[in-house]
Amino acid sequence: MPQLFADSAATLVAPDSVAGSRSETLRKAPTILVVDDEREVVTALEAALRDQGYSVATACNGADAIDQAIQLRPAIVVTDLLMPVIDGIALAKALRRNPATAAARIVLSSGVSEGSVRAMFNGYDAYLQKPYELADLRETVAGLLTD
Repeated sequence: MPQLFADSAATLVAPDSVAGSRSETLRKAPTILVVDDEREVVTALEAALRDQGYSVATACNGADAIDQAIQLRPAIVVTDLLMPVIDGIALAKALRRNPATAAARIVLSSGVSEGSVRAMFNGYDAYLQKPYELADLRETVAGLLTD
């Protein structure tokens, strides 16, 4: 299996005192939906984002992700480009068309160059080219939440 991302030693965790008690922080944590058909990738991304204090939901294809996004209304959807059932671009387009999910920030990731993706769809907020560092994912998510 090709290397899709690498972990870095840097992990940033906000102290509990920043947003009140730990339980209050967890209740207010933004939800991030991670979508990828490779279970190992989903598990690693989920762990990396939970370590940052985010609430994380997962899906293994675009169809499941659409259902979850409508129900959960995540702040950010991190999705692979190439997946079965519904791919990442079709997922992103569906999210943008639906008023319930149109405001979600979308992070596309793939081994395909961003230029190729942008030619097909440019309605995403960030792009991570695989392989990428988990620190890049953390930085991208944090940046999108502060915009």
